[in-house]
Amino acid sequence: MKEKIDELLRDVTKIPAMSNVVVKVMELVRNPGVSIQMLANEISKDPAITASIIKMSNSAYYRASKPIRTVQEALMTLGTQVVKEIVVVSASKGVLHKDLKGYQIEADEMWSHSLVVAELSQRIVELKKIPKIPEDLAFTSGLLHDIGKVILTQFFPYKIIEIRDELKNMNDTFVNLEKKHFGYNHQEVGLKVMQTWNFPDELKEVVEHHHEPQYATKFPVLASVVHIANTIAIISGIGIDIGGINQELSQFALDKTHINDSDLEKLYMDIPDIQKEISGLHHS
Repeated sequence: MKEKIDELLRDVTKIPAMSNVVVKVMELVRNPGVSIQMLANEISKDPAITASIIKMSNSAYYRASKPIRTVQEALMTLGTQVVKEIVVVSASKGVLHKDLKGYQIEADEMWSHSLVVAELSQRIVELKKIPKIPEDLAFTSGLLHDIGKVILTQFFPYKIIEIRDELKNMNDTFVNLEKKHFGYNHQEVGLKVMQTWNFPDELKEVVEHHHEPQYATKFPVLASVVHIANTIAIISGIGIDIGGINQELSQFALDKTHINDSDLEKLYMDIPDIQKEISGLHHS
């Protein structure tokens, strides 16, 4: 089975496409001296993303102070970091808003889970005032954490009967079950996708270790943030797939982020508000 997955991963045409504009915008935004005009010119190279930015900028989620008609107006009104976030959301929806039949999760639920984890990750960084992690980076990391499932879902039909039998008496993590049957878990496959897209190292490491942040060597705090956000979302019933609620909250992650019981309670209580807020992004 691992050989089949390797074969697919070697064929760039079989991996979901990500606009080159996304990678370029990520690079540009990291440069403090980047001009609004330079960003607007780059974004305008992708007409689909340009249209999405204008539509999403006017959604209730981003609360623009006035109607936005152009990418330049979006950048001036909302700021470069927010527009970068919109670029990533817009480009990612085509990849993540899909029925993952192997994981038994429908497109709307998969997209909802991705958005909730993104928003929770951003809120954790804001709540704990975590240094050196920009909120937009936390958002993007949370949004893309499960990208590996989009690839791995294709291989479930070969193993679904065995997997279902093992799930009935499972005393191991679901990522280990994936590894046992496919030779990869969705984190490892996600890393391969991130490498193909040439995404930043922070995103690669979060995708590779969001279930086991203790193994993140360069960005353990960011991996811990997304781990906590993902766990809260699943325990809240958002994005439960074939693996069920088989997700323990890592003590390592709690220690790294200094999240306490009171913080966890607040984040759980935020879920209804988050769901209401992201409803605007569902239809953009």
